[in-house]
Amino acid sequence: MRRRDALLALATLVLLLATVPAYDRVFAEPSWRGPAMAAGVLALVLAAVLRALRLPWWAALAASVAGLAVLTSVLHLPDAPLLPGTEQWHRVRELFAVARTEVRETPSPAPVLPGLLLLVTTGFWTVAHVAHDVVVRWRRSGLGMVPVLVLWAVPLAIRSDDARAWITAVPFLAAAGLLLLFSAPDTLPGPARRLPRAPAGGLAVGALAVTVAVLAPGVLPGYGEPAWVDVGRGNDPRGYQPIVDVAERLQLPTERDVLRVSSERRTYLRLAGLDSFDGHTWRLGPSDQGSYRPDPASLHAASDVLPPEQEAAASEPLFVDVEVLALENIYVPVPYQPVQVLGPQRNEMVWSTEGGFLATWDTVDGELSGQPRVGVREGVNYRVQASRPTPAYEQLLDAEPDAATRERFTRLPRSYPGLREQAEQVYAAADATSTVDRALALQRWFIGDEGGFAYDLDVPPLRGDQALERFVLEDKVGYCEYFATAMAVMLRETGIPARVAVGFLPGRVSAPADPALGRDVDEYTVSTRDAHAWVEVLFPGYGWITFEPTPRDDSTQMVPREDDLSPLENERERAAREREEADTDDDGPSSNPQLPTQQPPLPEQDAAPPQAQAPEAGTQGDQRARWPLALVGLGLGAVALLTLRSQRTRTRSAGTDPAARVITAQRRLLATGAAFGIGRRPAETTPQVLARWAAEGRVDPTHGASFARLAQQAAFGGAVDEADAAAAETLAADLEDRVRASVDTRDRLLAPVRVPMDQGLARTRTLVGSVRDRLGP
Repeated sequence: MRRRDALLALATLVLLLATVPAYDRVFAEPSWRGPAMAAGVLALVLAAVLRALRLPWWAALAASVAGLAVLTSVLHLPDAPLLPGTEQWHRVRELFAVARTEVRETPSPAPVLPGLLLLVTTGFWTVAHVAHDVVVRWRRSGLGMVPVLVLWAVPLAIRSDDARAWITAVPFLAAAGLLLLFSAPDTLPGPARRLPRAPAGGLAVGALAVTVAVLAPGVLPGYGEPAWVDVGRGNDPRGYQPIVDVAERLQLPTERDVLRVSSERRTYLRLAGLDSFDGHTWRLGPSDQGSYRPDPASLHAASDVLPPEQEAAASEPLFVDVEVLALENIYVPVPYQPVQVLGPQRNEMVWSTEGGFLATWDTVDGELSGQPRVGVREGVNYRVQASRPTPAYEQLLDAEPDAATRERFTRLPRSYPGLREQAEQVYAAADATSTVDRALALQRWFIGDEGGFAYDLDVPPLRGDQALERFVLEDKVGYCEYFATAMAVMLRETGIPARVAVGFLPGRVSAPADPALGRDVDEYTVSTRDAHAWVEVLFPGYGWITFEPTPRDDSTQMVPREDDLSPLENERERAAREREEADTDDDGPSSNPQLPTQQPPLPEQDAAPPQAQAPEAGTQGDQRARWPLALVGLGLGAVALLTLRSQRTRTRSAGTDPAARVITAQRRLLATGAAFGIGRRPAETTPQVLARWAAEGRVDPTHGASFARLAQQAAFGGAVDEADAAAAETLAADLEDRVRASVDTRDRLLAPVRVPMDQGLARTRTLVGSVRDRLGP
């Protein structure tokens, strides 16, 4: 490698690394720096090596893409092989889908979430390679600084409360000046034979420019004052919020198993209770604050017995073993309310009685050090003892909150008169006066036929000032986040303390209990499809009670009813039981099946539960195998439609002008030849095209010559009457049929896309040539 190339590559690397401090405002912890800087350094080193080997730019680009694929597999798919395959590609695609949701729903400062980290490492690698080739290979330092400048400027759009944030601009400006200074000989023709010294005058000018850029803004009018026009997102949620998990997991292109759960009964696994609504999203913490941080007084180390979020006079114990399969999160999925956590990871967890969540946290010697982190990862095992609220309907009839509690948990960003009126109509129709009756009535309205709602994931985000009213009163199509949001807002609008909880449904039974195999309880597998949101209503003395407004199409939700507010079976199981009871005309079992009276003993020490058997493989492979057939079918359908359209077009006349009709027939004939790959060559006339086709045995020479004569007359103002136009159209149709018959099946199948493809390739070649001419060798 020439010394000049090495110096420019090193200056580019310094400039790239100078962008790192700007991203500290994006993330709440520094663990992103290692992967990001590794991606940038490796990409630039690889580009420099490929330059030294004198590979052309397109070969270097291909090698860089391959290197990025390997790095992505190593950093983001640690259990995958070094050389990624089809399965890894699907997983990366899913991770990019997650990243889009994380970017949209997780404003900064954010934890180092998997999707965000993938975007950062991909961005640093891409910018490093492009900047190196433009600066070193093509000697265009100013142009090469543009992608690095964009990389540096992206996080500047995020507001920072640090008054000294401007200091992060100093290293970047200094590195940019250094790169431009070392690139001064670019104006000389040919490569430099000797590395020139940096002129003292240039260094002085660069230092002065950096100093002025840093100090001058402070003396400008309006510096540090509020903006005249606020173009921000207003009161959109800020800080990582657990409801993000619901949207991103439900909308993944491929369903994935995330948890394996062992329990003697079905139970929702809860991430958090979201008690603030900002008009768009339910979130933890006050809706008018920035990033959420719970009151330190509400945080309790998970190594101790956990205090209840709300006292519950009626409850029963529940023991659950959880193994994390493919989940990365701050919040720990647990049944509500947890009493004790067992397992080696509990020393890195914290329980918050504000929002009722268990989260992984930075700890030092068992003490909280201040920041949440992503600690729920593949392979983590833990056991939870919970106290499950089980109130009777009669107990809740007189449970009413005091004024302070009602005011706190009925706050809304604005009034929703349409939703309040609809809720009051539902209450009146059900003759519901107590809180529990009103909650049950509203739940029945959402999941029953009366409301007319439908479950569908293919809907836009619930955004916009009137989006919630449109969903409830007009559209009536959505998924769990929509239904939970609507019911909670309607309850609050009518004075009932409510919130939205997020987490997971119980999942499917993957291994039933079998004492002979040493499995005393059922094993459930929870997938991304089980991500869920539901409603909780506060009953003082009995805690937060679950209500289920979502009419899921798979009937896997557990719906409380007046005779059973704490069901142990989902809707599918309940329907099957009721059908069986109807068929046998027998009373059958009660709505709560018999449960073992003996609870499994707690382990004597904090040991993780044994590894459970893996669930049987699903049918996802079979479903994927159908995709090629579906695509082929769609392609053939498109070809048929285009062919039908072509045939209809051919029967239409081009108006009443005979000459125009002949010209139209000529264009249609030449277009047919082009579609089959035998179109007009450069500088070839219509008679010459027809003569070539005749020589190749594709058309009748006499018909070709006759049509060519009529086309020439029409094109050059000759006499053309109605009879000539009709003859030309007939000849053109015959010639088209003969051309179509003369080509093979492959050319006929490619006909609808050949011309657009050739035009696209031609434009691409022109664009590439123009860029190369501008950039030089």
